[in-house]
Amino acid sequence: MTSDSDVVRCASPWPGMAAQLLEGLAQLGAGTWDTERLCSAAGSSVAPGNAAQVLCGLEITGICARSEDGERWSTELSRTELLRLATLLRGAEQFRRLRQDAPQLELVVTMPMAPSFLAGELPERPGRPGGYLSTGAALQRIAQAAQQRVVAMTPFIDSFGFGWLRTLFEASPAAQKILILRDVGRYTVDLSVHQGEWLRAQGVDVWDYHLTHPAGVRTLPLETFHAKIVLGDERFAYVGSANFLGSGDGTSLEAGVLLDGSAALQVAHLVDAILRVARRL
Repeated sequence: MTSDSDVVRCASPWPGMAAQLLEGLAQLGAGTWDTERLCSAAGSSVAPGNAAQVLCGLEITGICARSEDGERWSTELSRTELLRLATLLRGAEQFRRLRQDAPQLELVVTMPMAPSFLAGELPERPGRPGGYLSTGAALQRIAQAAQQRVVAMTPFIDSFGFGWLRTLFEASPAAQKILILRDVGRYTVDLSVHQGEWLRAQGVDVWDYHLTHPAGVRTLPLETFHAKIVLGDERFAYVGSANFLGSGDGTSLEAGVLLDGSAALQVAHLVDAILRVARRL
């Protein structure tokens, strides 16, 4: 049989499933077993077709052998060795998940209007003002990657910002598009007249996070927000200073971060909580 590293390599990209199947073989013991019986012994919900693909990879290492008709599997390894290899593969699965779920962070910047003193202090790279990912490029990346929903949350927006938002929403294949505003009463004409046609065409849901508490309950009766967030599914998120204003895309310095992985999931949980308390138009 080949080395442990070869076992891990041949079990990729499903080391966790491979571990379950080896545990199933260890439980069944000597004999020849069909794939469905092996999946059942492994306590796995994986489809037999997927299990067969994993077992074919393990066959290369000599762990198991396939019958001539291709329907059954056997092994000459001891129960102890099968369980040792299963433990090895579970470790590989844990490492894979840690790498897959590890949050990534990239600084996102809008440079001040050119010419600027700041630009002279930073390296210039094509498409990356000051050497950083631009705010516009970061938001476009989120919009295009989103498949289920894209959410834009901004306390301030102007006609330029509505145009910017329209570009993002139209670029996104996401079925659900959400805009969270602060005090939508300030944008009644924009939402119903100036921007109404494309908002309706895109099926944009507008929410207002601007809530009034009863008198005497808290020092400030209004509960609202100043955060700026753009979220794509639970996978990507921008959190930063840029509003959907002309100044947010090229007038003043703005900075934020583009997140993915578990960090973006935390942002998604926050957005979900906001939507539970905000008022839908």
